[in-house]
Amino acid sequence: MKDTLTDLTTLFDEAQKSIEFEFIQTLINYTGIGAKELSTNLHEWFEAIEFYKGLYYSLSNKEKTRIGTLLYSTFFENSDFYNILGSLCKIKLGYKGSSYLFWKTKKYERLLGIGEKQDFLLELLEDAGKQNIISFFNDNHFREIRNTFFHSAYSLSDEDYILHDSEAIVIEGVGHYLFNVEKFLYPKIDNLIQFFDTFKKSYLDSFDSYQIDKEVDALFPNPCKATILGSKNGLKGFRIKNSVKLFGGRHDSGVWYDEKYEMWAGHNCRINFANVETIEIQDSLSRYEKKDDITRSDLEFQNVVDKVIERNNPDEIYKATHLLVKFGDVRRKKMVAEKNGFKQKNFPKIILPFYKQAVEIGSKIMDMTQVKKNIKTLEEFMAG
Repeated sequence: MKDTLTDLTTLFDEAQKSIEFEFIQTLINYTGIGAKELSTNLHEWFEAIEFYKGLYYSLSNKEKTRIGTLLYSTFFENSDFYNILGSLCKIKLGYKGSSYLFWKTKKYERLLGIGEKQDFLLELLEDAGKQNIISFFNDNHFREIRNTFFHSAYSLSDEDYILHDSEAIVIEGVGHYLFNVEKFLYPKIDNLIQFFDTFKKSYLDSFDSYQIDKEVDALFPNPCKATILGSKNGLKGFRIKNSVKLFGGRHDSGVWYDEKYEMWAGHNCRINFANVETIEIQDSLSRYEKKDDITRSDLEFQNVVDKVIERNNPDEIYKATHLLVKFGDVRRKKMVAEKNGFKQKNFPKIILPFYKQAVEIGSKIMDMTQVKKNIKTLEEFMAG
């Protein structure tokens, strides 16, 4: 866990050094006027996990397993936790943080599930060089534990957790319907607690580190100078001086904490969500244009493509189509180079979705002759 925790703490440091204005916006996570403790679900998550930790360490046998599984399941649920990790990765890479694309699907009424949020994170973590955090999620998150616990589809002995009405949990390549809590579950919970403690400390320490005002470069949305507001109690927001002309005079804009009413409030600024979405999509497309391949998970990329299709902006459609063809070509070259015939047979299933979606969305603005030939060749290869 040491390397994982180092990756986590350095991610905060690297994002702060990369674009400090974006970093403090991620800490504030302002989406509208609201009290500090209530405008994000992060603080309730902090308090809940601390409460569960106290019980976990004080109990034994089945009681310890029950509260430990509640802690385990709650840890993996928090949306702002994933938003912050994803935003820190983006900021480290030189882009704006995200609290919009990252937690919504193309169907805005549904929040992403845990597996989806983690899959969206994987490619960002890979790009940010945080392979140890990827290993942490892969090694410690088992959806069968969370699902059976929250659906009361389990039973307990003093030694074992038994799954009911569930798929088997795969441990070291073998499916199981029960596991020893001392040997398997408790070590996972201990890892989660270490990760949680480090994340919480890094977040709160970052907040508290702003003891005095500091001027930084900013995009809001145009290039300007912003003053990060510090205090003895830490970060209090940011202010952009004389940035707005109202009623014949110049006024400051920004987001800062109102001591009188004890809440965050925006001043002389308007959040244009359509513009926010445009910026984030452009950032995502630019990031993928710089990548040779998608190495961990293509779900984040597919989510961006879904949004591009929904928006139907010709420039975005062109870029998304180009990327679909590019990543399809990469996989086709791997297929050609593959010497194992059985493995080679599986490649068309991976390649065809990229090519077919490219044809579907880009035929009106790009020449798809070669792509269509590639599709025909792959389909014939599968049939043969």
